[in-house]
Amino acid sequence: MLADTNPSRTGRRILKRVLYSQLALRDAFMILIGRQRPHLSFKVLANPCSIYMNFAIKKDMEQQFVDYINLGDGLSLAPMRSLAGDEPGLMLTLNIYEVSGLVHGPRAEWSTYIADSDGIPRYMVLEARAAAGSMDPVNLFTKPDRVEHRVTGDRIVSTVASEGGSLFSSSILIDEAHPMAKPATEWIEANDYIYWRNGVCDRTWYDASLFNARVRSVPAGDFTISDETPWARFIDPQPGNVLRYDGALEFMISPWFNV
Repeated sequence: MLADTNPSRTGRRILKRVLYSQLALRDAFMILIGRQRPHLSFKVLANPCSIYMNFAIKKDMEQQFVDYINLGDGLSLAPMRSLAGDEPGLMLTLNIYEVSGLVHGPRAEWSTYIADSDGIPRYMVLEARAAAGSMDPVNLFTKPDRVEHRVTGDRIVSTVASEGGSLFSSSILIDEAHPMAKPATEWIEANDYIYWRNGVCDRTWYDASLFNARVRSVPAGDFTISDETPWARFIDPQPGNVLRYDGALEFMISPWFNV
């Protein structure tokens, strides 16, 4: 005879809570003694939209850019394209978004791209700012900073503090008539390992929310940018593209994966 199919779920609910709470304690102990890696849920919210601004590095400033970012030993820049059909080149990306979970609130990251030991291009975070403060393997504990990212009327308005209190600000029109964009596969896959300037990397996993994301390209006339940060001197004044992600993005992250 097959098992009883009694629809009552009370016992199962209690068993689930007891069982998985014990597993969570086991995982915590295994992480503490270094036998297991931590994994954190990281959800980028749909509202306000996550935005990416991809700037080309000026040809005559490439060496100065390399000197300024002072990469760790064995690391080198790699050309990247953000959209299918683009030509690869050295690039600086500013991503502004809001996240929920253990890490929460508005965040901003200036990133470039490096080749890993297999020659595969990966993200490298050069400067990270967060409204609620955060941790990273370069600065360890970082205090809360000025990062604002909100919808005002029909625009996404963002302000991000950089070195010495200098500011980056942008205003992006939200318009459903903006054309859909197709991110380059290698730009998406660069998220697999996200490096920091000292060579420490985070391992990330993502699902269809990233690969099948609705991404819109914002025309040049529908955004404004003011950049007083140290990064401005290395990049073209106008980004090669501004991309708006319409939906939430979900990741699982194993922080400081190679430590």
